[in-house]
Amino acid sequence: MPAIRFSGMASGLDTEKMVKELMNARKEPMNRLIREKQVTEWKRDAYREMNSLLMDLRTSVDSLRFSASFNKKKAVSENDAAVAANVVGNPTQASYAVKVVGLAEAEMPASMAIELDASIKDTTTAIGGGTLNLTINGKAVTVNGSETLDQVIANIKKETGMEATFSGGKLWIASTPGMALNSNGDKAFSFTASGDTSKLKAPASATSSDRTGKDAEVVINGVTYTSKTNKITVDGVEFTLKQPGAAISVNNQIDEDSLFNTIKGFVTKYNETIAKINEKVSEKKNKGYQPLLDEERESLPEKTAEKMEAMAKSGMLLRDSILQNGLDSMRRALSIPLGGTGVNTAFDTLSEIGIGGPPNGKYAYQENGKLYIDENKLRAAIRTNGEEVTKLFTSFSNDPADNEGTKYQKSGVAERLYKDLTRVIDRVTKEAGSSTSVTDDSFLGRKMKGEEDEIRQWKDRLTMIENRYYKQFTAMEKMMSKAQSQGSWFAQMLGKSQ
Repeated sequence: MPAIRFSGMASGLDTEKMVKELMNARKEPMNRLIREKQVTEWKRDAYREMNSLLMDLRTSVDSLRFSASFNKKKAVSENDAAVAANVVGNPTQASYAVKVVGLAEAEMPASMAIELDASIKDTTTAIGGGTLNLTINGKAVTVNGSETLDQVIANIKKETGMEATFSGGKLWIASTPGMALNSNGDKAFSFTASGDTSKLKAPASATSSDRTGKDAEVVINGVTYTSKTNKITVDGVEFTLKQPGAAISVNNQIDEDSLFNTIKGFVTKYNETIAKINEKVSEKKNKGYQPLLDEERESLPEKTAEKMEAMAKSGMLLRDSILQNGLDSMRRALSIPLGGTGVNTAFDTLSEIGIGGPPNGKYAYQENGKLYIDENKLRAAIRTNGEEVTKLFTSFSNDPADNEGTKYQKSGVAERLYKDLTRVIDRVTKEAGSSTSVTDDSFLGRKMKGEEDEIRQWKDRLTMIENRYYKQFTAMEKMMSKAQSQGSWFAQMLGKSQ
């Protein structure tokens, strides 16, 4: 709690104001440290923002390092109305001759319906009428007119083990799964009724209808398969059978759309990333603007303070060597031709598959390395030279005799870019740390800690200086008060002597 001071009572001086002005001059070294710490924090945050972009790009690149991303296939049926096909695994065969022998039919339970009088609207009101005696599959059930349908249904289930439901103005009775077969080998059941039938219009006798299930049967490349449903998976392809007797072919093809969209997504992410980094390293630094102190910010209108802060924050990473070197390494990774044994020189650069610099009429230096896609050329390369496209992105060297330069040349675009991005990310993290880390041992993190320690020391020192000033002014006030008291005494004594 700050001390309460009463000053200037003897001298009439505004000692509070005088001490504040004296302290303002003393605070300047600390204020300079506070501004420097703010600049360090802004720079750290700017680095971390760029690192987040680089990490997102690396995630996008990671999926292009492996051939599995390029081996995505789709199954194409010559007649989807007869047999549809969908790749769900990793097919090993290029095509399939498919003949549908028969479709699957679901097993239907044996069932029959008892007509109800129109007066029966729900299952909770007594059905009315007299007594009806039912025999279902040899088991007796007695129905009284005082019972509700809910009670009748419960009795049927209890006495016969069968299902009973009220639907569409009828009482339905059906067999249950696992019900024993009758002498005919099916699941039909017998039914008889006697007694009052005025409310439940049951026939005197009946036999229920049922349908036994049937498996689907299909011949694929000469091998016969059966399935409980009309879907069957063979060699990583799911076949949906629709038309019995159909004989068609199904072919596996590279999923051109999927691969094209994957590569296009990478190019889009790459362009967005380098655009933001280029903007940051070329952002103008505004001379004459510096971080605002708390008292300065409070004395300004909010919008003015925000504008001045933005001006002071601009240019934190102007011409930053880490990011500029990172941009250079990324451009290099994308432009150097792929080397190594078995590489087709007609497909050893991105430009040869339709990914390159600005089209005619634009200047590359103005685009700062932005990539453009010739969609027709890229699709054609995927469709007709998929293996070469795969090599261009995924190749890598595992030859221990290769030096770093040779390994780099033998590495595909995605492999190079992934490693270069990792190096840049590591350098930025070493410089600015990570927001997800518990401890921050980065260069800027240590710098901020040192600045915080210095600011804390300065605050303690300034508190001591301020207290000393007040002691000095208090001592002066006491001396002046004493002198005034003595002067009054002398004046009083002189008055008495006259």
